[in-house]
Amino acid sequence: MTTQLLYIGPGLGVGSIILILLIGAIVLFSLGYIIFLKAKRFFKK
Repeated sequence: MTTQLLYIGPGLGVGSIILILLIGAIVLFSLGYIIFLKAKRFFKK
């Protein structure tokens, strides 16, 4: 019964997992880039 609720369609579950991971990677990359720019500016002075 639970597998029927979890199953959305062929390939849709894998696509949503990849999409969530991609969004998380973009957020982490942008936060790291902002911190890198602030650190670069701080060490320049």
